[in-house]
Amino acid sequence: EPTVRAELMEQVPHIAMFCQENRPSIPYAFSKYLLPIVVRYLADQNNQVRKTSQAALLVLLEQELIERYDVETKVCPVLIDLTAPDSNDDVKTEAVAIMCKMASMVGKDITERLVLPRFCEMCCDCRMFHVRKVCAANFGDICSVVGQQATEEKLLPRFFQLCSDNVWGVRKACAECFMAVSCATSQEVRRTKLSTLFINLISDPSRWVRQAAFQSLGPFISTFANPSSSGQYFKEE
Repeated sequence: EPTVRAELMEQVPHIAMFCQENRPSIPYAFSKYLLPIVVRYLADQNNQVRKTSQAALLVLLEQELIERYDVETKVCPVLIDLTAPDSNDDVKTEAVAIMCKMASMVGKDITERLVLPRFCEMCCDCRMFHVRKVCAANFGDICSVVGQQATEEKLLPRFFQLCSDNVWGVRKACAECFMAVSCATSQEVRRTKLSTLFINLISDPSRWVRQAAFQSLGPFISTFANPSSSGQYFKEE
């Protein structure tokens, strides 16, 4: 019964906390019994069960209740499978969103090694614009986690593609996260590459894209400030 599975997922973070507090007595209980259920339900046929398992997974990561080894061996491989080309459309879109949200929680190393290659593939998903839109909406977050080198070498080419996507909703998502992407690049890249890209968005045929770009104009300009001379700099709160 799906409602039973969904209810179970809502209890998992509480049980995980109990296991953590009583770790000497039950050292492997969560890793061995509960986590496999959470990741299995990420592909459940019922939408509500999937949603509750996704929420449970994010809470577990946020509270640091999942061991790094388990993130690498049990969570990431499942998400990679769920974002495979032949995966169910809804499940794939949800899995991409989870990968993006967990990046800041698992850190640079795991994100760059395990998440980034698949994320770059998803940015070019020619069949599903929903997947590309999720990638575009979370692009800045991924950039801020992996840092300048990976952003400029691996992510920027994908960002350029997304900014000229044939679906206006994807381009609008790019405009909204433009400042975060800019923050992860060098001053030279901002000046020579991102400026031209931003002008394209401000001149976009879609009114919604232009509106989003104009709202990001001030924040984007602020990334050009030189703290040593202006005394101003942008700080992510």
